[in-house]
Amino acid sequence: MAGAVLAGIGAGGAGGGAGVVVSPAPTWTPIYGFGTASTNTQTISGISTGITISAGLTGTAGLSYTLNGTVYNYLGAFTSHAGDTLSWQVQAPGSSRVSGTITVTNVSNGSATLGAIVYSVAGSPF
Repeated sequence: MAGAVLAGIGAGGAGGGAGVVVSPAPTWTPIYGFGTASTNTQTISGISTGITISAGLTGTAGLSYTLNGTVYNYLGAFTSHAGDTLSWQVQAPGSSRVSGTITVTNVSNGSATLGAIVYSVAGSPF
């Protein structure tokens, strides 16, 4: 999965209002590890309506997210609401090491950046 991934629909569909600012902004940790590695979990807060979240990925890793405890393969923009918990996971293919950045945007606020998460994940040595 290379380049920005923006189309499609994930958990809950796409939606939300215009100009909805998440405050405070989530602060996800960098992703380092083997096989599948993840960020810390952040709570979406400071909003009164749902927002649409999208992500772009550099590198060749697989991308997934955990929304309220359920893991989804990232297929495109999805909706999040106040109080939702969200973390991101990267999967390294085969035995290679993948590195890059996940850029998370708030489509409901002119695609403002919610976070830029660096990652470096090594695949299985077998």
